[in-house]
Amino acid sequence: MATIEALVTLLIKKNQTEYLEKDVFGKINPVGRDEFTAAGQKGFKASMMVEVWGFEYENQTEIKVDGKKMAIYRTYGPKSNGKVELYAGERVGKG
Repeated sequence: MATIEALVTLLIKKNQTEYLEKDVFGKINPVGRDEFTAAGQKGFKASMMVEVWGFEYENQTEIKVDGKKMAIYRTYGPKSNGKVELYAGERVGKG
């Protein structure tokens, strides 16, 4: 999977049923084997890394890409270019 630029939706829970949504442009990147392993240790199945502008990210806890909602389980940044890396995936082993 190559890097893709796309409109993504950052989500933060307002209450049990409602989210505050913020549409931003992001670069969607695949995750490597090391990240996949690290995510598994935290109880997540890594799906992707999405790079967004740091000023647009406001500690949202979930992200929607192509209609699929995922948890943001780790962030990195802001980097020197002003971008923040959001690592997203699905929770596994719920309970």
